Amino acid sequence: MENDSLIGTQLGVYNIQNSLGVGGMALVYKAYDPRLLRDVAIKVVLPEISDQEGFRQRFEQEIRLSAQLEHHNIVRVYDVGNSGKLTYLVMQYVGGGTLRDQLRGGRPLEPRKAARYALQMARALHYAHTRGIIHRDVKPQNMLVSASDPNELLLSDFGIAKLFNTSREETLTLPPSGVLVHSRELTTTGQMVGTADYMAPEQINMQPVDARTDVYALGIVLYQMLTGQVPFQSSSAVGLLYQQLHTVPLSVRELNPTVPELLARITAKALAKDPLARFQSAEEMAQALEAVLTSPSVSNYPFPGAGEDYSTVPRPSRGLTANNAPPPPASSFYGHEQSSPTAISVQKPGLHPTTAANVTGGSLVAPVLPPARRKIPLSYIMVAIVAALVIVFGVLHPSIPGLSGSNPHPVGMATPFTENFQSNTRGWLATSMNGLTANPPGNGKYILATDASVTNVTYFFPHPDPSAVGTLPDKFTLTVQMMQNSGDPGVFYGLAFRFREDSSNNVYCYAFVINSNGHYHLWKFDPNAPVKPTPLYDAQLPTTFHTGLNQSNTFQAIVQGNKFSFMVNGMPVSLSGSSQDFTDPSSPYSGGQPALLVSGPNSQFTVTQVQLAIP
Repeated sequence: MENDSLIGTQLGVYNIQNSLGVGGMALVYKAYDPRLLRDVAIKVVLPEISDQEGFRQRFEQEIRLSAQLEHHNIVRVYDVGNSGKLTYLVMQYVGGGTLRDQLRGGRPLEPRKAARYALQMARALHYAHTRGIIHRDVKPQNMLVSASDPNELLLSDFGIAKLFNTSREETLTLPPSGVLVHSRELTTTGQMVGTADYMAPEQINMQPVDARTDVYALGIVLYQMLTGQVPFQSSSAVGLLYQQLHTVPLSVRELNPTVPELLARITAKALAKDPLARFQSAEEMAQALEAVLTSPSVSNYPFPGAGEDYSTVPRPSRGLTANNAPPPPASSFYGHEQSSPTAISVQKPGLHPTTAANVTGGSLVAPVLPPARRKIPLSYIMVAIVAALVIVFGVLHPSIPGLSGSNPHPVGMATPFTENFQSNTRGWLATSMNGLTANPPGNGKYILATDASVTNVTYFFPHPDPSAVGTLPDKFTLTVQMMQNSGDPGVFYGLAFRFREDSSNNVYCYAFVINSNGHYHLWKFDPNAPVKPTPLYDAQLPTTFHTGLNQSNTFQAIVQGNKFSFMVNGMPVSLSGSSQDFTDPSSPYSGGQPALLVSGPNSQFTVTQVQLAIP
């Protein structure tokens, strides 16, 4: 607020520096405390609220209770005071913005991060509840991100909403904004203050509130973190509150299939209309969230019923058991050779180019592609990419390095998994051959590097144990978190799905690839196509993509049969003008495996997570 008369002045002993925001009940400033030599946040209550009879006395009484809360996920209250007609509250300055800032633009958070945030807020709420304080206005605006640790949230404004709920004699007419504040347009009795998006049914019905009211609001915040939107939306506050009372929201997995089933069910339980059907305490919800975060296979985690104790639920072991032996240490990769723009040949790694085995029976001249769905740049039409295929299932034959044996294990239907590369218990490829170095995974990283000899070569990394992952179903979501550390920012890397090879080592798959300059391609690898790979679409990535080297990005493919959509850092990718979906009209692939993809030369990539989610 550039013309704010308080900025640059002194309020009590505090020097007002700049505005931090405007809420429904107060103005918030950053200020400096010259006595204790520290920055503080000051919330100045709006005059139309503070001028109410008896407000200041109630305000000071409620703030004294809030000041007793000492928890690392609760914003500390330092002081309360009056200056002329202004009533203000002095709090800890956190400095990292709010959770609402992270959710702007409808961007969902990574599910594990959302669960961590919700766990912290649940524990903070439970701490306050055990001391007789109900928050009543839990929402992302009141959740502050620590400037020193972006993974830490602090909850603010405990008990503030209670100050404006002094009577329940009648129901208010709601303003169209959906944010209820005291004003001359509202009656002075029966005040229902809060934010309509996060209000529990009992709040709306003017019934007594308790800890379960805060659980409901936290459930809405968790829903928003997982999907990028609140569960109920309406053009009017009246319509919104009607939905809060009567409408069952969509499951978060319908909006974001990457969310683990257990986390979706936790969210739904917190959003039960009847308080008796919710978690009966914030601590019970916290225990459920903790189970998600400590379980490596949350999709199969048992979900207790209402009132059951989460502390007694058996959690899957993080380590290997006697019945879960690690897969063989050697695993496969596939080199896909890109030859000159006019000739295509398939080569096996380890063979000199002059002795390459040509799968198609000789060099081919790449013809011009027929008209596509959209105009494809000539440079992409002329680029021909060919595959050099090696598969190593199980243990490499010592006398024929680089050639594959057969997979002795039958491959069933895929099961969900999350790989965070803390170790190499899954047996990801760790080798150095044919211009590629794959370092053993560990400490949350899987590093892949190509040397100078790798020119126009694409390497595929399917899951190291096909029998463990199984065949991809009709519907799934594949998510990869990855960055390019060095090399030309124009080289491509990404994910592949429906990956398979035939008896002649021909590769079939789709690939969603990006480069560090912010471009993407959707490719189809088909050995029978005139150009390999066939470009299906390409464009600029959304603004959420972090361009440049050493910038981690999360990209995912959401597959429903032969219809695909893609997201980068939580934002959908446009594939055909206004549409975010792409349908393969010709001979769509089915089954296959997930895979990683990197290219070179002189490039290094770090993979930090691979996740397969199945609805």
